[in-house]
Order: sequence, then C-alpha cells, then structure tokens
Amino acid sequence: MTRYRAIVAAALLAIGLPMAGVPSATLWGQAMGTFPQLTESTGERELGAYAQAYPDRLTGPVRRDGDWAVQLGSRWFYWARGRILPQEQRSAWESYAPYRFYRYPIGVLPPLPQLDAQSIARLKAMVRQSQAKPPRRSEAFLETLFGAASLQQIRSNLVTVDLLGFPVQIHSIAAPALEKVAAECAVLVKSDPEAASFFAGLKEIDGFNYRDVAGTATRSYHGYGLALDLIPRSYGGKSVYWLWALQAGESWWAIPYDRRWMVPASVVAAFENNGFVWGGKWMFFDMMHFEYRPELILLSRESGTP
Repeated sequence: MTRYRAIVAAALLAIGLPMAGVPSATLWGQAMGTFPQLTESTGERELGAYAQAYPDRLTGPVRRDGDWAVQLGSRWFYWARGRILPQEQRSAWESYAPYRFYRYPIGVLPPLPQLDAQSIARLKAMVRQSQAKPPRRSEAFLETLFGAASLQQIRSNLVTVDLLGFPVQIHSIAAPALEKVAAECAVLVKSDPEAASFFAGLKEIDGFNYRDVAGTATRSYHGYGLALDLIPRSYGGKSVYWLWALQAGESWWAIPYDRRWMVPASVVAAFENNGFVWGGKWMFFDMMHFEYRPELILLSRESGTP
C-alpha cells in the first residue's frame, strides 16, 4: 500500500507541473476549480495564506530581492514560481515541483469532470509521466516550518490525539485542530446515526508514517505528521483510491460518488472546520485521506469558494 500511496503523491505533485501540450491546470480545474497557474501567480496571496495559518512562525509576505517572500526564523523563503525556496535554491527553481494550491470546495462535493477523448489522453499521459519521472519538491520550507529536518526531530514534535478511541500520531502543530475535530465528532456520533455507523465501522486511523514519495526526495504529508487515513473494516465493494480503480481498468475520474466509499458529509465538515482537506474531493481521489492544510482552507474562503 505504501508504494501505491507514494505514486498518488507523485501524481498529485505532477498536477502543478508544466507539460508540453498538456494543460494540466485546465484538467484539474474541471474537477474542482483552480487558482492561476503557479508560474503566473505572484505568490503574495499564497504566501499570505501560509503566514495567516502560522502567524507565530511566519512573517510577511513582503517584496524582497524581486520576489514575494516570508521569513521563518532567520531564513527567508521566496515564492520562486511556486516552489517556495530558500535563497540558496532560488537559481535552481526549475529543478523542483511547485507546491499545490487550489480552490478546495468547502462543504460541497465538486462536480465530476466531463472530459473529452483528447483530455482523457492528456490526463493519462500526465499520469504516465509522473510515474516514469516522479517530481521532486524542495523540502526546505516544510522542514523548517515544522521542525522536521530528520526523523529524530519530527518524532520529537509528535503527539497522540484520541479520535473516538483511535490513537492518532500527529504533529503537535496540528494536534489542537485534530482535538477539535475529535470533539465535534464525539457530538456527531450521539446525534447523527450515519456518523455513528461510520466510526463503528472503522478498523484503524493511521497518522504519522515517515516516508518519501517512491523514487524521489519528496516527503509525504504523512511523513510530517500532517495527514491521517480513516481505514474501515470493509470498503463494501466501493471504490476508494484512484490508482486501484485505474489498475482495474476503470475511468477513475468518472466513477460516480455513489460507487465510491464515502466519509459522511458531517464528518468531512468537522475536519474542514478545523483546517483539514479531504482527499475524496480530489480528481485523483483518496477517499480515506485527510491532511492538515489550513492555508488551502483560508485561500478557498478568501476566494468565495463554498
């Protein structure tokens, strides 16, 4: 499963990569909307969202050396066409994949993309490219932001949060948010039969898992202690993961929601209320996956996305 999840991370990173003749931003936009392509954005808004999400750690953004930048401790990190790089990496920006910024659809399910034959061919080509040559994101910004330059350092920042009886290892910076999720879900299971049945059917909740995307130096959000997977005892024959659907010969992007293993809307809302996004709303869907991305929630709210 680790290998498969590594591939999805590579594919998701690839969405932000330019590819000759393939308008990947347009394909993504058909699924959930998009901000301007990273090469076109100035970065002020995106870095501003990061600073707003982590006000005790980041200052800025400000214009510095011809680019928008934020200060993190004694270091400056520059937009660098979406790569968010320290000074020493700026000149090599083309070597790195950009960070993913998109309009996350808060509170609603995005419409399934309607792709013509040409778009489908381009989408499949994009997946093949990401598998053949996985993109590499600079880890300098996230390692500095979350104190995660080594396994020992990240372990020192981990805490365990109880989510309705399931112990979840998570970074201390996201722990207060997850504790609020747990409190909201504890209320839900008493008043919402669907939520109660959902949690009763879970086998485990996986949080921290220190790993890189296979074949790259790009770390998974699980590797920062910022993601968790809600794993049931049974998927009930439903589709849960885009790559498994692809391997089964299905057009994963077109699988109706009623054929996917779904997290109840009330549970998803509890996570979204506290800065988490759900992988069930991605074109490259991962129905069990949540990750702490408060900057994306802030950007979506700022743009008027529901």
